[in-house]
Amino acid sequence: MNRNNLFWSILGVATTSLLFGCVQFKTATLYSGVEQVPKPERVNNIGLIVEPVIYKDSPADVWGLEKDVCQEASLTSDIVYSGSDAIQLSWNRNAEGCKFAGIGIGWDGYAGKDLSEIMDYVAIQMFVRSQEGRMFGLPIVLTLEDYSGGMGFAYTGNKYFERSTIDEEWQKVVVPLNAFDLETENLDPSNIKQLQLELQQSGSIYLDDISLVFYEPEPQEPWLEEEPLPDPTALPVAIFSDSFINDNGWGLMQDDCQEFKLSNQEAFRGNTSIYARWNADNSNCMFTAFGASWNKWHPVDMKGILNNTGIEFRIKSPKTGAMPEGISIGFEDYDRNVSKVKVTEKHLKKGVEDNGWILVIVPISEVKGKADMSKVKHLIFSFEGSGEAYFDEIKMGKTDP
Repeated sequence: MNRNNLFWSILGVATTSLLFGCVQFKTATLYSGVEQVPKPERVNNIGLIVEPVIYKDSPADVWGLEKDVCQEASLTSDIVYSGSDAIQLSWNRNAEGCKFAGIGIGWDGYAGKDLSEIMDYVAIQMFVRSQEGRMFGLPIVLTLEDYSGGMGFAYTGNKYFERSTIDEEWQKVVVPLNAFDLETENLDPSNIKQLQLELQQSGSIYLDDISLVFYEPEPQEPWLEEEPLPDPTALPVAIFSDSFINDNGWGLMQDDCQEFKLSNQEAFRGNTSIYARWNADNSNCMFTAFGASWNKWHPVDMKGILNNTGIEFRIKSPKTGAMPEGISIGFEDYDRNVSKVKVTEKHLKKGVEDNGWILVIVPISEVKGKADMSKVKHLIFSFEGSGEAYFDEIKMGKTDP
């Protein structure tokens, strides 16, 4: 190598050292991701994770056992599923002045409870029966609340019942934890404070032995798509004829204030009518009513049929043969607002009586109140005073212009 080449080689090494002498090089890797945490293994005993008993006999962690304008809740030893005490509940969410109806259970002394590892295979199980008669639904929203105020909700739909209706025999109602909506109100399932039972509409039940149990969903028949619903405003709509449309009636129950039930003693057409006996003058009566959804509990926009549409039904009084007083008809929206109108003599169609059955047609345009008619939830028959009657062939149809 000549002197010139040697000079430039030494100069290049020196320059490189000067420029990069303060730089440290580290070994590079092809993967720098975070290692996935393995899914928790299923335990054989729920008690290894969390206290499984939510309520059994003791009221220590239960709030809401009181009587107010919305509800009457207490412990009773008269009717129990097991042990010494059950919870007795009667409520009317639509009572004037009612802001909230429900009870809560902080179980395990309100200790923070981690349900995150068992959400996929554990359910809340409770034993339920009606106080009297049958209920065709259980209008209760189960709410899990965490210690930061987050909440998760699950509705106790009929699919969680052991039988099709709530009657005077105890039955299991099983709501899986993975049915709870965790996203809407940001529930943290690893730090649960309590279980709330928010009471909707009205009802009278006994409740006992609430606990966490292992849960396996029933095998489902394969399906391609949900059955499409017919247009709920395509008239006429038959709401009751021998049975409620889609079996989505509610309020069939019996207590000191009311007896609403299906009956084969009288019928205008077919074999079955609705028998109604009510005595709403009692100060303990909170809500005397029955009704039905005709769109499988999906909201109905009725604004396009408010004119020239009426609620039509047949009514028969077993004693007087005349139209009883104190009957109102209306609608409730999904914000619990109600619009209604009292049925009077002007709504009776004279000259069309058939074996004591009176035809009644109430124009929907006369129904007044705060209900948003663009998101109607259901039709309501409500009652004041006292009376007795059979109802049949309830429908909505066009009226004379």
